[in-house]
Formats: sequence, structure tokens, C-alpha cells
Amino acid sequence: MKDLSILYAFDENYAPWAGVSMYSLFENNKDLTDMTIYCVVDNVSRPTLLRLLRQAKHYGRTLTFVDAAAIIRRIKALGIPMYRGSYTTNFRLFFDLFVKKDTRRLLYIDCDTLVTGSLLPLAELDMGDKVIGVVRDSLSIKYKEMLGLKPEDLYFNAGVSLINVPEWKKQGITEKMMDHIQHVQAQYCNPDQDLLNLVLQGRAYLLPPGYNLQPHHLAFRDKTYFKVYKPKVYYTAAELEEARENPVILHVYRYLGDFPWHKRNLHPANKLFNKYVKGSIFSDVIKKPSAGGPIHKIEKAMYVVLPQRVFLTIFKGVTLRNFRRQNAELQKNQSK
Repeated sequence: MKDLSILYAFDENYAPWAGVSMYSLFENNKDLTDMTIYCVVDNVSRPTLLRLLRQAKHYGRTLTFVDAAAIIRRIKALGIPMYRGSYTTNFRLFFDLFVKKDTRRLLYIDCDTLVTGSLLPLAELDMGDKVIGVVRDSLSIKYKEMLGLKPEDLYFNAGVSLINVPEWKKQGITEKMMDHIQHVQAQYCNPDQDLLNLVLQGRAYLLPPGYNLQPHHLAFRDKTYFKVYKPKVYYTAAELEEARENPVILHVYRYLGDFPWHKRNLHPANKLFNKYVKGSIFSDVIKKPSAGGPIHKIEKAMYVVLPQRVFLTIFKGVTLRNFRRQNAELQKNQSK
């Protein structure tokens, strides 16, 4: 079967970048004939929605817009907090409210992505009884331990998630997540991602890194990366090189405080991102500086002048310290 449903979730601020991601999806997936595209939208203006529709129509595609209001009410009732001033990151957890009942595969894609290859293999993938297809994240072993995971446990990046909908429903995953939120913990440093990793241990299908190629694998040599992060279990250098040569989905998340749509960014995917912006219906959007403060400026300066290994070592230490402090605050709030 070659049908695949796609899910995006965004507000007005991220709508242009969701549009750029969709443009890359349309350009590189003309062979995927049966593709349903859901967009969960939170306060997106009518002119922006019309732009997205025009772009989709140009490729013979249709978009199904889902108003996020009902989902937000459910999130608030469960006591799930905002993340960076928005509920958007948790919208994907409630796909059962709007997707068609006969949906087989639902691919959630973050707005900060470029789909540079064919998704057809995902539509045809036999996942068995696994409920989600994912790519490993590069967070350190210490972060896993902070969550209560073992060094060899899978910790994945949830920004690209292939959901096996029939198995998800059969195994009661939504109910398991709601139970965890209400009786174990509702807030995490990486909100929905940490929650998914804890609830779905042993239920995830591991995808090659090319389905969620992350910025650090474009910016740093593999040898340097492995020396600093020392993952217990990870992709091989050969697998990472294959992903760089033939990426399917590039995840262009915030790097050194900037997304590639920010002015004067040092993002390793900046040039490619500019290419897709130029071809999209949002080619008129002007890059603006990020809201990053002095710390981000210092981080950029260090990145430019320091050897890669030294910079990565410092970055790893500072990031882990921040996560520990944040986690301690969350645990304190949870106990109140």
C-alpha cells in the first residue's frame, strides 16, 4: 500500500516554515499518490491558510485543517503546561481526535524540517507490532539516566515520528500516556519527547538516521562527535555518512540559538534551507535576527574560534547542567 498520512502542527509564527517544509515534501514526493495532509492550526490567519492551500493546490494536493481549540482544552484539563509559550508541541499526542479511522500510517513532521527524499518506503514499511518509527537522538548518557533510562536504552528524537495507528490503538498508547501524565509526571525538560520515550520503551521501530538527520551530524566530524558524546548504542559512521549523502528528512532545529530562517545564523543547513524557501510560496518572508541573548552570542563566538572537540565538550557540559537544573525545578513543582 502506498497511502501515507502526514501531520503538521503550527501557529502563525511557524506557519511559513511549515509551508516551506510542505513545499519540500511536495517537490520530492510526486510518486506518493495517496497522501492525506493534516494541519493542526492554532490562531493561524486566514491569509496564511489561503497561501498554504494555494501551494498545495499547485501540486494537486489538499490540506485538512484542524482547529486546535478542542485539543488545547483537553491539554489544559490534563494539566500539561505550555512549552516556550505554546501548546503546539503536544498536539500530536491527540491525533485520535481527528484522523480518519482507517488511517494506517501517520507521519508526524516538525515544521523545522526539509523533506529531501521519497517517503514511499515509509508507506510500505512493515512495522509489525511496533507503534512508532523513530531515529535516535544524540543526547548524552547522563540525560538518559536523569530520566531513569539505562545507557543502552533507546532515546529517540520525536520531531519525525511514524505512527502505526492500528497498533497504537490496539495497545492503548494514548491511555498509557494520559495515565503517565496524571500519575507519574506531567512535565519534562523535552516535554512530549521525554514522555514518548518513557512510555514507548520497547515499542519503537528504529529507522535509519536519514529519516531525521540532525544538524550536529552536518556540522561536526563523526570522530569528534563520538569522542565527546560516547554513546553506548548509536548509529555507525557508515550509517551517518549514508544519511548525509542521501537524506530523506533533514531536521533543521535550532542550532547555536538560531533556526536557518534567522538572520546571520550559522546553521549547517542554511544554504539548502534558503533554496527551498526561494521555491516556496513564502519566498517573500524576510529573515530576522533571533531573540537570542548574550549567551547565544558567546556560544556562536566559541563555535567559530574553538576546535570542534573543545566546543562540543563545553556545549555538552553546559547543556546537561541546564537540563539538571530544569529537571530539579520540574520535580519540585510536581511534588507540590
